[in-house]
Amino acid sequence: MTEKKTKKQVEEELENVTAERDNLVNSYNELMTQAQAVQKVSNDRLMSIRLLETFTNTVLAAGQQLRRDMTELNLVQQQSQEEQAKTEGDGN
Repeated sequence: MTEKKTKKQVEEELENVTAERDNLVNSYNELMTQAQAVQKVSNDRLMSIRLLETFTNTVLAAGQQLRRDMTELNLVQQQSQEEQAKTEGDGN
């Protein structure tokens, strides 16, 4: 059987439900504010990581290019020394 409630009881229940809803809305808004702050920090960190990654890749590429250039230079010097040695050997 359903319980009959007085107008005052219904109004009190409505006030309680309304207060609970308001608390939930306030909690939700606070959580959204915190989540947006966390998202901003995360985005800033991600941007920093991407910049560091780009810098690292540039440095690695420059290092590899330097090694290739040094290898090529060493080969040229070695060939030059061999040619010089041949020239000196032919002159004797």
